[in-house]
Amino acid sequence: MSFWELYSWDKVRSKVRTLPGRLGFEKGDKLKFFGLTLDLETGAIYDDILGRYLTQKEAVGVYFILSLYAETKVDIGESGELVSLSRQICPFIHCSNLRKNITIIEKVFGENPQLLYTAAEPFNYKLIDIGDAAVKVYALPRIPVILVVWAGEEGLPPSSEILFDKSAPHYLSEETSAVCEAAIGLARALTARLILRLAKELGVGIPSIEVGFGGYGYVCAD
Repeated sequence: MSFWELYSWDKVRSKVRTLPGRLGFEKGDKLKFFGLTLDLETGAIYDDILGRYLTQKEAVGVYFILSLYAETKVDIGESGELVSLSRQICPFIHCSNLRKNITIIEKVFGENPQLLYTAAEPFNYKLIDIGDAAVKVYALPRIPVILVVWAGEEGLPPSSEILFDKSAPHYLSEETSAVCEAAIGLARALTARLILRLAKELGVGIPSIEVGFGGYGYVCAD
C-alpha cells in the first residue's frame, strides 16, 4: 500500500476526529490551524491563505501529520528551547524540494528581510528576535515553526534557518523517520506558502516566482 493510500482520509479520519477539544484545538466540526480549515465530515481542506482547496496529495500530507499529532497522549506544552530542523531534528535527511524553497526564501527575503513580515501577516505570526527578520508560525496548536532570515553582508550571501520548539518531536511521533517527514513537510509548506502569499500580495506572477520552486506539499515527496 502506498503512502497516499495509507494516509488517505478513509484510513485516518477516525484518528483525526479525536482532535477537537484536544491538544490546543477548539471543539467543533472543523479544525482550524496554519491558515487551513479541515472539514471533519468530508476531509476537504481549504487554504485560507491562498484561497483554494488542497489537492488530494496535499491533503494526504496534512492527514499524515494530523494522524501523528492525534496519537499524542500527554500535552506537555512548549519548552521554550529552539532546535534546528537541519542540524538537530533531521541532520541526515535532505529534501530537494525544501532546499529549492529555501533558496527562493533567501533570495527574496535576504534582499529585503522586512518583506518576511508582509508575507507572514495572514499566519498570525509572532516576532522572534533572531537574525535580521524572524517569524514564529503555529503549524499546529502545539507546534510552532520559526523561520529566520539573515540579509548577509559583504562577502557573505543571505542565509536562513528553520527552527522548531524542542517539544515538537513529542507531538509528532516516537519514530525518528516519521518526525523528520512531518517536520520537513511543515517546513516545506510554510516556505512555499510564504513565497506564494508574497507573490499574491505584490502582484507578482506566480509562474515567474515559481522558477526552481520546490513545491507546496506537506511531505518531502510529490
